[in-house]
Amino acid sequence: MYIYLDIVPHFTCACCGRCCRNDWLVTVDEAGYERNRAFFAQSGRAGEFAAAFRPLAGRRAAGEFAAINKRADGGCWFLRKDNLCLLHREAGHEHLDEVCRLFPRYPIRTARGVEVTLSFSCPEVVRLAARTEPLEVVRAEEPPTNIEADSFTAEVFPRQQPQDSVLGFYFELERHFIDIMQCRGLTVAQRLDFLAATAAALDSLPRSPDTGRAVDRLIRGNYDRLDEAEGSGCAGPGPSAILLEHFFVNLIFKKVFYLHGLAGATRLLGALGRRLAAAARTDNLERVKAAVMAAEFEYCHNRVALQRIVAGK
Repeated sequence: MYIYLDIVPHFTCACCGRCCRNDWLVTVDEAGYERNRAFFAQSGRAGEFAAAFRPLAGRRAAGEFAAINKRADGGCWFLRKDNLCLLHREAGHEHLDEVCRLFPRYPIRTARGVEVTLSFSCPEVVRLAARTEPLEVVRAEEPPTNIEADSFTAEVFPRQQPQDSVLGFYFELERHFIDIMQCRGLTVAQRLDFLAATAAALDSLPRSPDTGRAVDRLIRGNYDRLDEAEGSGCAGPGPSAILLEHFFVNLIFKKVFYLHGLAGATRLLGALGRRLAAAARTDNLERVKAAVMAAEFEYCHNRVALQRIVAGK
């Protein structure tokens, strides 16, 4: 089973070059490093290989052996002036390292199937998300995009949680969290507050064999409040607020509440909400798009910053 947000199948790289100019470290594993060494050696370009790749020193994360250097203008060594990739042109898509083949797609292995979402640091993803209709979760037997074996960014298996843990009911909670975030009878700030209060209430539930029933009671009570908000007759959100809604729904679908815990994910969403509040008040859609891309890049692609936030530091 493949489960994905409905914008995923519509993504096609627009060749804007933004991801190849971002201030991040693109790493390759040892096999990728040696594959590229052999490729450049075949054409007598060992010097270019040495200029493009540098082995990493000191402590390295799993799968990180070397990094691709940047040019003086900040772009990737292989980025051409037409925003196309020299390595892709000469060696083909399969030759690229995993991060370059996947981005901005995020495939996740879960107990209910392979789930796929996208990064909102990509302008084309944000363009697709800047629509009025709510994002929908699709279930299908065919993948929405090419997904390579063992290319998963995370694994989510709630049944591996302790029997009395609320995260054992994660999939039910995720659906509920998305419903809260898509309640347009509340402002985006009110929805984030509702999420935070719900996460805190879940975290405070006594751990017992009755945890499942307690979670169900809390969710049913919440839906009564959401129904009241939807029937309040308030004016609908504008384009900027809707884009922020989609941004936070996508983050929830990335499994932040499972991967970082209820309290950690609440801190992350709160930090992002505060970061985006100023842009949202202008109701300038282009400004909000830029703020969303910057926030996802800074908070979600920077491991050090992300861990600091979720740890409450």
